[in-house]
Amino acid sequence: MTKDISSSVVVQNARLTKLLALYPYSTSIKSARSFIEDCLAIKVSDTLPAGRGLVFTRPVQAGQVLLTLQSDSLINVKSYKEFFHPKTLPAATGIAGVTKRFESRLTSAQLLSLLLARAKVAEDCSEGVMQAGETSKKHQALKLFIQTLPENFDTVPLTWSLLAIPVQSSDAEGSASSKHFFKSLLAALPNHSQHLLQKVRNRFIKDWQTFSSLRSSHIQLLTDPSLLVLNPDLARASVERITSDVYLWAWLCVNTRCVFSPLNLADHADNFTLAPMLDMANHTPDPVLECKVRYAPDGGLELCAPNTISSPIDTGDECFITYGPHSNQVLLSEYGFVLPPHLSFRADDGGGQSGAEWKASRYVDVILDREVESLLKAQGESGERKIELLQNRGYWREFTIHPYPDPPHPSHRLVPALRLVALDLDAQKPRRKIVKVKTQAGLKAGKKPAFNQAYGKADQQDEEITDLDRWEETLVGYRDNVGERNEEVAHRILVDLCETRLKDAQKARRYLVDAEEILASTEEGNVAQSNGNGCALSLAFVKQLLDEEEAVLRLVSQAAKDQVEW
Repeated sequence: MTKDISSSVVVQNARLTKLLALYPYSTSIKSARSFIEDCLAIKVSDTLPAGRGLVFTRPVQAGQVLLTLQSDSLINVKSYKEFFHPKTLPAATGIAGVTKRFESRLTSAQLLSLLLARAKVAEDCSEGVMQAGETSKKHQALKLFIQTLPENFDTVPLTWSLLAIPVQSSDAEGSASSKHFFKSLLAALPNHSQHLLQKVRNRFIKDWQTFSSLRSSHIQLLTDPSLLVLNPDLARASVERITSDVYLWAWLCVNTRCVFSPLNLADHADNFTLAPMLDMANHTPDPVLECKVRYAPDGGLELCAPNTISSPIDTGDECFITYGPHSNQVLLSEYGFVLPPHLSFRADDGGGQSGAEWKASRYVDVILDREVESLLKAQGESGERKIELLQNRGYWREFTIHPYPDPPHPSHRLVPALRLVALDLDAQKPRRKIVKVKTQAGLKAGKKPAFNQAYGKADQQDEEITDLDRWEETLVGYRDNVGERNEEVAHRILVDLCETRLKDAQKARRYLVDAEEILASTEEGNVAQSNGNGCALSLAFVKQLLDEEEAVLRLVSQAAKDQVEW
């Protein structure tokens, strides 16, 4: 999680303890102090490699419950539904089916962003809803929760993009040097990272525009209903004061800190929640270290220690969860951090893949879609036919290479593409019409045509089968490869693709040098001063992505040169 430097860990733990004590799951708990002592096996610490995170307060056993969050202590569109206008709530499912849909319905992400933004405005203006007569537990909990959140998200690429290219002219008051720094940083990102950033940026802009449009036309739908009754002017002012910067902060809090929760909402993407304390846990790619989130029947959550503990977990050890099987490019784009370049996995202590050459994130990959498509289009009409074949067989795009597991290799989607690129279709004499199958480009697994059993008959002469037939047979597992010659050419093509991509990576480093020079310049020191340590960290993260991509390209290229079997 992005580090919060606005308050000490002691204060943050006190706030979280006070918040969770509002919803004790045991009637024997008399105070916040007894709550932390008796119930919580975790607390916030800032002595961790990633900055701030959760640590164990005592030795724990496998599967032990570390944290219990009642449904009312969670912050989502169901537990806080009275804070939203009914016509904005997402559609729910039930025995009677899906609830009525209104044009003004918002998504969970949009509503929670609104909730946090309103609370942030109230906090900053020191005239929160509690001063307007609202003293409910929910208001108290929300106010405490806001105070535990990060002040900024300087290392999230979306932030860089809005500082470099604001959503509207009135946004982002950064200096020219600051904009130049972030533009250089964005240009240095690997191609796929730029694509991921654009997807995140599009989501944010869509949500911001939806909010802005509704605020202009029906602002009452965005206010706190109870506050609108008590103090209409204050209710509207709390929405009017939400700037794009405040909305961005709230939106990133939601995007980086929510966890899945089964809320029985019609759209699966709406089923998530903010979870106090749990949202402080850092990410691990190691399944042995992962603490599990369990869903309670009453709608609450439980955080449990790893089911299998290979070595004792002691006081002060870090408590991890997993955000998913994500590469560093995804982690940076969505959460604003990357995993360290050198990792160790407890599962490897017993042997496993401990001898593998790759010691960084196991989910690292490099996408070669653009390079493969350019190569096929350069083959003219033959290449267009090959593209159509790959699309119809469900193998178009998502062409990746991987350093793990050993040996470095192309993905199961890239291998058929390489073998097809290596084929000369003009030299083929197809004995049957190519079967076309309706599928969507980019699917990990497309619908395949039924395998022609005639291919496998014993009396079929192998020389009567074309290389294109053999390629088709590799897709259904009847053959391991098209042939020795085709395999050699396909390996050489992969080497060429890697070398082409390496040249592009070198070009990206020029922009990284530009950003480094701006940051190091004493004349432009205001860039670093205005963004704290975020600029230096952001620069280091982008450099690691480039280093990582180049390392993968070189490893896979060398394996292909050595004709390592796929």
